[in-house]
Amino acid sequence: MSIRALRSALVVMLSFAAAWGNWNDTSTGIDLNKLPRFPLTRVRSGRLDAGKHIVFDGISASSKRDERAILLRGVSKRGKAWEVHIHALDEVWKGDLDGNGVQDYVLFASGPAFNGRTTPLFSLSILLMDDQGLPVPFFTLVYKGEDGMGIKHLVDLDHDGRAELLTSWYDEAASDPMVSVFCSGHWVTQLYRFRNLRAEEVRGEMAGLTFPFVHNWSYRGTQCAIEPKPYMAVKAPKVYDHGTALGGEVGTEIVGRQEEWIEIRPAAGCQRINSSVVVYDRPNKRVIAIENLWNPAKEHLEDAILRDGVPVRLSGLDDRQHDGHCFVNLLWAESATSR
Repeated sequence: MSIRALRSALVVMLSFAAAWGNWNDTSTGIDLNKLPRFPLTRVRSGRLDAGKHIVFDGISASSKRDERAILLRGVSKRGKAWEVHIHALDEVWKGDLDGNGVQDYVLFASGPAFNGRTTPLFSLSILLMDDQGLPVPFFTLVYKGEDGMGIKHLVDLDHDGRAELLTSWYDEAASDPMVSVFCSGHWVTQLYRFRNLRAEEVRGEMAGLTFPFVHNWSYRGTQCAIEPKPYMAVKAPKVYDHGTALGGEVGTEIVGRQEEWIEIRPAAGCQRINSSVVVYDRPNKRVIAIENLWNPAKEHLEDAILRDGVPVRLSGLDDRQHDGHCFVNLLWAESATSR
């Protein structure tokens, strides 16, 4: 789910008078500390503050004082430049997530969403590196990040030496009919694995768990009174595949912009989209921009794709609004010519 989707949901929920708790006093039903972790090597830790510059593994990372963003730069084996715009950088880890023999990078940071009662406070920006040293991104928000918890979302449940990623989403759609609004809901945990430089969702049983894994929570008898009769109908959680597998891509083109929404030629029920990650791949440079509420790098990249008239491929579609507005995990544009 994109940050803006979470923000929109939060505004709706806060319009009600009652607001009982938050995600932090409920459980996903899965203890990350008890799962087999995928082995990763810590490259660095400590927030990269404004005005600082570092280099690791031939990759430069810099933070300008007035931009509230981090710029990563590198060069492929064939000399093609690449850059990644992200909101912050707290930890860098590496490991071969997809088993292609090349070290991939996991960038952990607090934000880019903050201070929301239902909003994840941390994020993972994953750079899957191809055999030429070019990155392919995957981005997800995570709720648990303090005390080293962020990196524990990367596991090896089937012990095949390749990583899986657990992502969890919290909702307050009623799971208990005997309590009032905001007093029950679901945690939905999804499992992704990395193949062909993409993240694909895994459904079914693994390590004794069935994915998507749904855990109901309720404040019945604690923060919320038990109602004398059923208060509201139970709702099923909504589950969307946020993966970036090539088989799930939808092709279209950008035709305009309406504030924070990109207008596209209608595709898969979507007319306007908001993307978490944008990639503009030109022959001379690959540029990646990841969600940042305080920096316009992603919007500038989208506008460049619109200006150049380059077709786009979308993956990780979320059409929960059912009104033609969709959230997209990855928007990829590839130009055959340098522009």
